[in-house]
Amino acid sequence: MKKIKIILSIMLLSTLSINAQNAADALRFSYLNYGGTARYMGMGGAFGALGGDFSTLSTNPAGIGIFRGSEFTITPSLNYSSATSKYYGLTDEDIKYSFNMKNIGFVFSVPFTTRADESGMRSINFGFGLVQHNNFNNRMVAEGFNNESSIMTHFLNEANQFGLKPFTTQLAYDTWLLGTDNGEYFVDMPDGQVFQRMESNTSGYIQELVFSLGGNYNDVAYFGATIGIPSVRYESNFVFNETDVENLSDEFNSLQFKQSLKTVGKGFNFKLGGLFRIADIIRIGAAVHTPTFYNLEDEYKNTMTSDLNLAEDHPTEAKSPIGLYDYELNTPLRGIGSVGVVIGSLGIISVDYEYANYSSMRLRSDDYLFTDENRAIRDTFKEQHGVRIGGEVNLSPIFLRGGYAMYTGPVKEGKTDLSKNAISAGIGIRDKSYFLDFAYVYNMYNEDFYPYTNAAIKPANVGYTQSNFVLTLGLRW
Repeated sequence: MKKIKIILSIMLLSTLSINAQNAADALRFSYLNYGGTARYMGMGGAFGALGGDFSTLSTNPAGIGIFRGSEFTITPSLNYSSATSKYYGLTDEDIKYSFNMKNIGFVFSVPFTTRADESGMRSINFGFGLVQHNNFNNRMVAEGFNNESSIMTHFLNEANQFGLKPFTTQLAYDTWLLGTDNGEYFVDMPDGQVFQRMESNTSGYIQELVFSLGGNYNDVAYFGATIGIPSVRYESNFVFNETDVENLSDEFNSLQFKQSLKTVGKGFNFKLGGLFRIADIIRIGAAVHTPTFYNLEDEYKNTMTSDLNLAEDHPTEAKSPIGLYDYELNTPLRGIGSVGVVIGSLGIISVDYEYANYSSMRLRSDDYLFTDENRAIRDTFKEQHGVRIGGEVNLSPIFLRGGYAMYTGPVKEGKTDLSKNAISAGIGIRDKSYFLDFAYVYNMYNEDFYPYTNAAIKPANVGYTQSNFVLTLGLRW
């Protein structure tokens, strides 16, 4: 496994570090975007004090205690993502479509025979199924004329500091982009003046298998617990091209650097929750999620191609070995507090607040201490605060919904923001034995994308938007 020392302020998103386990990997698999049913997503995910929806098994498992019967739900979705980039004065845009299964699950209710005028347990409910949270499907393109540096400036600095490394500088050396003269490394055009184009294509998900148990005490107090088994699949393909469009060099024409990364793994966590009916119209809820303890495996490889005007024959392509590495990741502890208002038969309004401290993420391995990487996590990240607000209007049998979610950035001041916002709306038809819900969710966030480090370079400012079209079919009995 190679380790690349990079500046903390840009460690978060440096693509040249994707073959090493670092702060960017920790955040990628710790930063959750909750998914679930169309009703849940249409209300902005603000369900912690309401319950009665399968999605709450992953947020406040006490919500399972609200169920008064058994239920099956399935939720297919279509995701449309767009990325608009600005890089050295040029603007580009790219899009990507993907189909997903947001959830499939069962809840079984076992009623007790307690009389309505007696205090005691009303029911015990069981639930299990699959919920998809993060969707990594994105495609980004950025290009511009860099008059400050070349990617070879980065490789030159790296070679001078660390020598030849099999995934980066060795490839540049083997394709004659990096040379030596009297024991000193050199590159052509170290001050830039090159046209650069980069393409990033990512795919994958975080999905969670949940097993929940909950109960209803006297129609006043509800409790629940969930064992979560999340799984990760993430693939990234990054292509970086550089061209001497102004013919400033007699030798260098162009280069292409390709990077591929695949991460797979599983983990486990526990969630505990409570929900209380304070009055007929007011409910409050609280939940705590333990860290998720992941076991992950990275597989990565790089390829370098050069186009040079040289009198002698030389290799034009070099490939790295295939890198494999197993490691562990501990995500942050999470806490959720919720308030819900039930306005008779007219509708409901709900608010969730979520807290997580991303500086507590940790990378671990049996054969590497991750001292520098974990220090970078502590120095780079901070607490995140999330607020989800949702409402539903009852026009039985039709229900109208809307929601808004806002998450502050988990990165310290002066670094990439990474705050997120989401707006949602939905409609549903509900009957005693079935329901059909539809939701539309629009997510927005921005990031600074650095194609390489250790050189003067401006980031590509990338604005991401995601449109999710979600449909849930539910059966009750």
